[in-house]
Amino acid sequence: MKRYAIILLLILPEVLFAQAYYQDALRFSHTQPQGSARIQALGGASVALGADPSSLISNPAGLGLYNRSELAITPTFNSNQSKATLNGITTNVNRPKLSLDQVSGVFHQPKDGNGGWLGGSWGFGVQKMNDFNSKTNYSGVNHANSLIDYFIENADGSTTSDFPNLEDAFDLTSLAYYNYLIGPWNIIDTLNFPNNEYFSDVTSFYRPSLKQKESIETSGSQYQISMGYGGNFADVLYFGINLGLVTIKYEMLKNYEESNFDYSKTDSTTYLPLNSFIATEKLNIDGTGANLTLGIIIRPDPAFRIGASITTPTAYAINDSYETTMGANWNNFYYGDLIGGDTLLNSTYVESAIIQSFYTIKTPMQYSLGAAFFYNKLGFVTLDAEFKDYSNVNLTSQEFSMQSDNDYLQTNYSNQINIRAGAELRLSSLRVRGGYAITNPPNDKQNGFTSISQTFSGGVGILLEKFYADFALIYNNRKSTYSPYLLFDYSEPIIEINQNRIKGVLSLGVKF
Repeated sequence: MKRYAIILLLILPEVLFAQAYYQDALRFSHTQPQGSARIQALGGASVALGADPSSLISNPAGLGLYNRSELAITPTFNSNQSKATLNGITTNVNRPKLSLDQVSGVFHQPKDGNGGWLGGSWGFGVQKMNDFNSKTNYSGVNHANSLIDYFIENADGSTTSDFPNLEDAFDLTSLAYYNYLIGPWNIIDTLNFPNNEYFSDVTSFYRPSLKQKESIETSGSQYQISMGYGGNFADVLYFGINLGLVTIKYEMLKNYEESNFDYSKTDSTTYLPLNSFIATEKLNIDGTGANLTLGIIIRPDPAFRIGASITTPTAYAINDSYETTMGANWNNFYYGDLIGGDTLLNSTYVESAIIQSFYTIKTPMQYSLGAAFFYNKLGFVTLDAEFKDYSNVNLTSQEFSMQSDNDYLQTNYSNQINIRAGAELRLSSLRVRGGYAITNPPNDKQNGFTSISQTFSGGVGILLEKFYADFALIYNNRKSTYSPYLLFDYSEPIIEINQNRIKGVLSLGVKF
C-alpha cells in the first residue's frame, strides 16, 4: 500500500505519485544521544572517557572504569526557536518544553587483585536519542508559482479515471481535483483538447501578490533502553557490550495555505475565482528496534586513553498513519464542465482516507573513535569522531515495493562524519566544562537541500563522596533549506530555516 503526499520534506519530481519513505529512514538513523549533563557539556564527546552512564550508548567499555555503583537522573528544559524566511520575509516561532534525557543505574562488581581481571560493572538506562519537538512557520509572497502548479505537473499524463474515487482519495493531487483546483483540458473542448493534460482556473493568469504560508509542527522522541556490561583488565584494557531497545514516537502536522489570488492589476474585469485554499497533512509514526554496541578502551598510560566502538544497524519495525484534508474558499465561481456538468463554487472540502503502512528500516552501521588526554589532576581534553554511511540504509515491506526509496538513498546519500570535542577543568570538587560539536544531518545531493548543525556547550559540576550534581547549558544552531513542493523547472519557493535550541540540563546522582 502506498500513500501519496506533497513533500514531507524532500520529494522527487521524477517520482511523482510515490511517497518518500526514505525520509523516515534518514530521520531515525540520524540519532543525537542526549546523555548526562556532564557529557552534554563536553559536546557529547564520551567514547574514550568512561565512568559515565552515557557510556552505555557511546562505548559500553566505559562501564569498566567505574569503581562504585550509582543511580542518576537527568531532566532538561528546552527552548526551540525557529526563524523561517521566504522571499525576504522572516517568521519567528518559539516552543519551550520540559523533558527527561536520561535515567540510569550502574552496579559495580569488583574483583580483588593488583592485576589481571579486576571485575566490572553492569549498566541499565533509558536515554533520549532524538527530540522531534519543533515548530516552524513561514509566510511570504510568491509571484512565480503556486502549489497548484505542482498538482498540474503531478496529474499530467493521467486521465480522471486514474484518480481514486472520492471516498478513497488519499493524496493531495486527488484532493485538488475534487476541490476543482485542477481539471482536464477536455472539459472545455471534448473534441480538440486532451483528457490527460490539466489546467487550473486559478493559475491561468499572472499572480501579482499570491501569499503562501505554512505551519510545520513535529513532536515526539526516540529513546533507547539499554542493558550493558563493561569489564576491566589490569586497569589498562576495558571492554564492553550493550543491548539497546529503541522506541520511536513521531507526529507531524502541516497546515499550508495560499490566498490573495488578486488578478485585478492585469485584468480589467477583476477576475477573482478563488479567495484561498488550505491543505493539511497528519503523519503519526510508532516504531521499535534493537541494536548491539561493542567497545574497547585502552589506557596505556594514566594520562592517555583511546576508545573505539561499533554499533550494529538498528532494525526497526515501523507502523505509520497518514491522512490529509483540503478545502477551498471560492468566490461564487461558475465552473464550466462539458463532461461532468457546470457547478457554482463557493466552499469545497475533501478529507482523505487514512492510510496505514507497515515496513522495516535498517539504519547504517556506526563506527566511533575517541581519545582523551589527562593532565595530572587538573582535568582533560577529549575528542570523538563518528562515522555513518547513509547509503546503506535499507527499507523493506511485505505490502509494497520500497525499491525506489532504496535506490534514491544509495544514489544521493553517502558517508557522514560527526565531530565532538570537550574539555574539563578540575578545581578540588568543582568541575568546569566546555564543548563543541558538528553533527550534520545527511544532505540530499540531487535536490541540493542542505543542513548543517553546530553545538556549543558549557557547564559546571560538583563531585562529593556520595553525591554529584552537574549542570550544562547547550546552544545548538541548525541551518537548512526546505521547499513545500518541487517543480520541473526548479522555480519552487525555497525557505531558509534557522533553528536555535537552548537547553538547560541537570544531572543528579548518588554513589554507593
